[in-house]
Amino acid sequence: MASDINLLNHAKVRAPLAVARNRIGSFWRRLFGAIGRYRPLSPSETACGQGDCVTFRGDIPVKAGGTYQQRRLHFKKVRPAFETVENLVVTPGGAGWKDGVLFEKYSAGKPGLRRLLGDRKPVKTVSRGFVIQSEHIDTFGDWMSEYLAPLARIGAVDAPVYLPARFAAKPYVRRDAARLDIDFEPIHAPLLIEKASVVRQPKAVRYWTAEDVRALRAMLNVSPPSPEQGSLLYLSRHDEPSEVAVRSHECLLVEEMVRQRGGKVLRTGTASLEDYLKAASDVETLLFDHGSAAYNMVYWQPKRVVEFVSDDWWMNSFLFFSDAIGVHDYTIIRGDLGPDHIRRLLTETLHQPVDADAAS
Repeated sequence: MASDINLLNHAKVRAPLAVARNRIGSFWRRLFGAIGRYRPLSPSETACGQGDCVTFRGDIPVKAGGTYQQRRLHFKKVRPAFETVENLVVTPGGAGWKDGVLFEKYSAGKPGLRRLLGDRKPVKTVSRGFVIQSEHIDTFGDWMSEYLAPLARIGAVDAPVYLPARFAAKPYVRRDAARLDIDFEPIHAPLLIEKASVVRQPKAVRYWTAEDVRALRAMLNVSPPSPEQGSLLYLSRHDEPSEVAVRSHECLLVEEMVRQRGGKVLRTGTASLEDYLKAASDVETLLFDHGSAAYNMVYWQPKRVVEFVSDDWWMNSFLFFSDAIGVHDYTIIRGDLGPDHIRRLLTETLHQPVDADAAS
């Protein structure tokens, strides 16, 4: 039974299901838009322009195109850091209602039928508060990229930040709420905010810039030390449950190869924040299985990064995040090509000297 459940949660199943759910949700959004109950982001607000290219080595992920590069995107229309909205009703699921209309730009993610029909009668009123417009409320990566990063760029947060209830309950959200000087509050029932500051997403999805990283590091009070020459660290997803979709990785193989070279292994399913902070001197070369734990790179300053990816689930987020912190020696290895391929390509990569100018 456990293996059946694991299979149903695998990216091979979850990825196409997510596409199907979005198509169904799109129908309801169009319908509610037609009757004036839903207002999506306008084409001018979502239009993107192309910026610089970030290059990599190794394998080209499936659906990543045919070249060893990804182009950074940016919104053509610069968004304000936040917008002031009077009498905004926010719900536990993250919907933002203004005058009987659900606005995407005031909400967490695109709504489905349940959120469009959900209760929005406020049971409590507050005078001020922040809410964050986002696309996702699922993972630690969403927390870092769509919540902390935009918050870090607005300056003083001088009122409570209201979060969707399910997201506010995540352990890393509770952890950061305790260590940052910000009052994060869960939304357990519809809430009327008389003067809401809606924090907007300044970057397109996961296309990190150096400015984003500088602001995030300042918020987290991070000044990474230089790692020890020749050090090697692997963030292994062995036995880690996924918040979104299970992916297959050859973790034990890579763990063995890393240890044979005198490197260290952190299993992300059990690693604590203290473990990540202590590892700062061990990451001249960082290896990781694609997943949100790689955002702990914010505490480090590696010189080379190797990402192991699954053909069923990949985004270019960590390539751009690494580039934003100044790492230009980046290799991608497709785990689906098998253990022999992983062993050969990883061995070739680690035999090469670290190249700080690899992207030039």
